[in-house]
Amino acid sequence: MENLIGPAGLGAYVFASIAIAACASRAAVVLPPSPNAGLQAVADRVHALAVLVHARALIAERSGDGALKTREAISTASGVLIGEGLALTELGAVVLTAPDGRKEVASQIEIVVDDVGPLPAHVVVADPALDIAVLRLPDEARMLAGAAFAPADPDVGDATLAVGVQGDSLDVLEARITQVDSAEDGTHRLRTDRSLPALFWGGPLFDTQGHLAGLNTAPVGAGGTAVPASLLRSVVRRLLAAAVP
Repeated sequence: MENLIGPAGLGAYVFASIAIAACASRAAVVLPPSPNAGLQAVADRVHALAVLVHARALIAERSGDGALKTREAISTASGVLIGEGLALTELGAVVLTAPDGRKEVASQIEIVVDDVGPLPAHVVVADPALDIAVLRLPDEARMLAGAAFAPADPDVGDATLAVGVQGDSLDVLEARITQVDSAEDGTHRLRTDRSLPALFWGGPLFDTQGHLAGLNTAPVGAGGTAVPASLLRSVVRRLLAAAVP
């Protein structure tokens, strides 16, 4: 994890036991009026793949009189299950800033899965360039369904569905691709016609077939910003390949 302090520096997140406990499932989601009627069917099919990510860290710092104090830093964001016991979210959801400006991976991370409940997780990939993190859940979570990556990135003009989770509620919005930006390093970003609220950051962007087309990140400028599926897929493939003996 480039330029990051690993979770060991903050203390391990210890769980006496790991169990997948049932909880109430979310109510049906309702898409605001849209000319693309097919997006409602997509929302009905994929909304359970969106998750809430909680991160927590205890940060030691000196007060004005020199006394040592401990501050609790908490972050929440959306995320998405991708199968194999993995989830994606924005990097800012699980990396917190220490008093000296260093970035620290949160020592305690949990993912709240619809109809399952909270599950512990830890960061296995932190990519500052893409502003994404890959989280691994307990082995028992490998049975959970995950979003399928889109076979191709969306084009300008394509309609997509953004999903965000906040507390017990879930919001869905249509977002249309307005631009594809290319960077000097060869990567690119999707731009959408609306700047999505913070609850959508780290959450999925689905295409009209229900495939994962991108991951929403903090907006740049007036529109929304997302990392396209092609880059997400590449990161996950490298992770899975490295795990093979």
